[in-house]
Amino acid sequence: MKNLKVFIAIITMSLATAFSATANEKEPSKINKTLRTELVAMLGDKMNLEVSTTDTSKISFMINNKNEVVVISVATKVDGFQSLVKSKLNYKKIKKGTHEKFKIYNSNYFWYSNEFMQLR
Repeated sequence: MKNLKVFIAIITMSLATAFSATANEKEPSKINKTLRTELVAMLGDKMNLEVSTTDTSKISFMINNKNEVVVISVATKVDGFQSLVKSKLNYKKIKKGTHEKFKIYNSNYFWYSNEFMQLR
């Protein structure tokens, strides 16, 4: 009986280790063209930000069940861009489309001399 308990404990620990090793976080998805176009329209093409060199900014966001954009993070070196993105995008409704709800999307943006354009 003692051997059976030890055997069951070993099997349980092995399964727990195997399942935890395979539970990786999903990699954020690239956004589709329709969603990207809508986000760029919301952000606008002119921003009053001081940019002296080229820079890349990365916005991570998801769509909630009310079809609203929820900004998760903004990685940038451009001062003021993070607050600008959050004020223009956070909890703003988008059109229904082919995007998945509660899926994390990444979008990269390129800056050069107060110009703003999307990379991908």
